[in-house]
Amino acid sequence: MHKHHRVLYALSLVGLMAVAANVGAANVGAAEKVRNLPIVNRSIEFHGGALFLSTHTHLTIGSRSGAFDIDSTMDGGLFEHIVSGKNSEGVVRKVRQTNDSIEQWVDGELQSLSEEGRRRAQSFVEARVYFPFLPFRLNDATVWKEDQGIEDWDGRKLHRVKVTFDTDSSNSAHDQYVYWFDPKTARLEQFGYSFGTGQERGGLRLRKLFNYRRFGGILFADADNLGVNGSGAELTVDLLTPEYAKEKIEHISFVNLSNIKVRATTAEK
Repeated sequence: MHKHHRVLYALSLVGLMAVAANVGAANVGAAEKVRNLPIVNRSIEFHGGALFLSTHTHLTIGSRSGAFDIDSTMDGGLFEHIVSGKNSEGVVRKVRQTNDSIEQWVDGELQSLSEEGRRRAQSFVEARVYFPFLPFRLNDATVWKEDQGIEDWDGRKLHRVKVTFDTDSSNSAHDQYVYWFDPKTARLEQFGYSFGTGQERGGLRLRKLFNYRRFGGILFADADNLGVNGSGAELTVDLLTPEYAKEKIEHISFVNLSNIKVRATTAEK
């Protein structure tokens, strides 16, 4: 996953600033794909809105796979992301990605990257930068959204939205996502995604958010990471219902954000 999406960083200011009115349930079977959806606009606004486009953020994201430091700078449609971390063999990897470049260092030494090496480096960054900054990426230019209406999860009514991407828009544009929002506040409460689509190995993940807190006006949260592995041809996000989650989904890890610091990039000019 995630894993997303280089081209998606050109965020829409219109989408970020939009505040919608009433949220109505939709017929899941008849949901059409749209670029703009009121519940998503409201959620982006609730989580910090246009502030996201003018911030420098440092944080550490930790899970079962290890801990990674992220330095992310957004300045309108321009971005710079630097992700660094140590693997199980003690090798330190750092990757810097901007709108038009990708660089990688291994144990402090700058690497010469092949086309495949560039793709892998981009995936390394995208897999770690996409999730901490949700839902801001959901109004990017290559995103399609389907309003799937209200769903009952553990006694709570949540507004379900399915997300897909333009073909070839990123390294993992074939993956699918589903997001659940609080219908009143539009806060993002949980999300799920499929990976390994069409492959023998794949799976589903469901992340339930908790421990919400704001830094520099931006809302961040930790996540309980749940999932199931199997054939990527069979495990799709359409399976992620409350009943399926109770029967099939198991706890994998916790995803924790720490050392969070946010400052406005406008102050750096």
